Amino acid sequence: MKEQAYDVIVIGTGTAGGTAATQLSQAGKRVAIVDSEPFGGTCALRGCQPKKYLVVNTHLAAHTRELLGRGFSAAAITDWAQLQTFKREFTDPIPEQSRRSYREQGIDPYSGSVRFVDRSSIRLAPGGETLSADTFLIAAGARPRALEIPGAEHTSTSDDFLELTALPEKIVFIGGGYISLEFAFMAGLSGTHVTVLQRGDRVLPQFPASLVDRVVDAAKAHNVTVVTGVDVEQVEKTADALSVVTREHGAFAGGFVMAAVGRVPNTDALGLESIGVELDRRGIIVDEYMRTSVENVFAIGDCVAGKQLAPISDMEAKAAATNIVSPGSVRVQYDSIPSVVFSYPQMASVGLTVDDADPRTMKIKTGSGAGWPNNRRVRAETVYYETVTDAESGRILGAHLVGPYAGEQINIFALAIASGTTADRFRDLPWAYPTNTSDVKYMV
Repeated sequence: MKEQAYDVIVIGTGTAGGTAATQLSQAGKRVAIVDSEPFGGTCALRGCQPKKYLVVNTHLAAHTRELLGRGFSAAAITDWAQLQTFKREFTDPIPEQSRRSYREQGIDPYSGSVRFVDRSSIRLAPGGETLSADTFLIAAGARPRALEIPGAEHTSTSDDFLELTALPEKIVFIGGGYISLEFAFMAGLSGTHVTVLQRGDRVLPQFPASLVDRVVDAAKAHNVTVVTGVDVEQVEKTADALSVVTREHGAFAGGFVMAAVGRVPNTDALGLESIGVELDRRGIIVDEYMRTSVENVFAIGDCVAGKQLAPISDMEAKAAATNIVSPGSVRVQYDSIPSVVFSYPQMASVGLTVDDADPRTMKIKTGSGAGWPNNRRVRAETVYYETVTDAESGRILGAHLVGPYAGEQINIFALAIASGTTADRFRDLPWAYPTNTSDVKYMV
């Protein structure tokens, strides 16, 4: 079989790989893209997008319950099986749609596991086909980290949760990050009794405690209990349930136990060490141009040592593609990347936090928006904001929000920070009113 040669081979078809492959093809490069999983990646098939189908439905149902007697005479009830069918109308066509789209762009799609033969070629399995390229771009993504305790085989992952056709009466989540909290709220809002077990002293440690504490407190009204300072020792299977045994707090029973203790990069089977690509426990080490320790190998997205967020993958993909075409032309800047937890209420953050702000040179504003009309209309009681501005220039430097619209509002603040907008200008803009985003002017 004749070896196929390309300018660039992209490994992975998720947000990062797909974005980069398209940009490289548009720049005139001959591109191939390879994946060992169905084409589409985590965000489209097992993450952001299918998750949001479940988030929207469960949150809307909760809104109707909170508005009973105020325009609603009956509350909506989530039919989990119907919801999954609806979700699959989106996810099921993605792999073939992706392959077709790549072909239409002149990008050659390949399926199979990848292993580097040397710095200029890879071998696919099964089949043993060899592909060569001048440059490689690794966007292999990440997978849920496995628990290393007795009975770990009885636990499930976020992938499994997203395929459940019915929710059990009780669920236990091990871990207190984004995924665990978001899924806990989905299940709790649907009537399942949920327990979240976190080893550390609080969940979501990357967010300000003032926000997290409010969300955890709100969770109690939605069948979600958060227990911190927990060492999980083992998971046992009983006749009719699973039991999560802890050192300090006894055992917690559930019909479904999900381990959400982080994600690990999909790099172990690529043979990167054999060609000299440096890694650490978090993933592939790259420089500011997304180049690895091997000059013709770049890496982006969740397989890189850094934050695992779709917007970051997209940004890194665009930068790497540009640098492959024009070496050294774009440095990746990680300032002011907004992040959202789709809890109920939502929590969002961007930029400088209050804890990191210097009160001598910065203005800090905090408050509740529960009394604002937009929030009163949906009976939102947990609405809170913190913002940081530079006292001398007035530039907005950070915003941290809890509320029903936090996920949309945080993008406005991200744009303000990136563009150097001042608080005065922000307040004076003629915002369309009354819209959910118009409330941001009251927060600075």
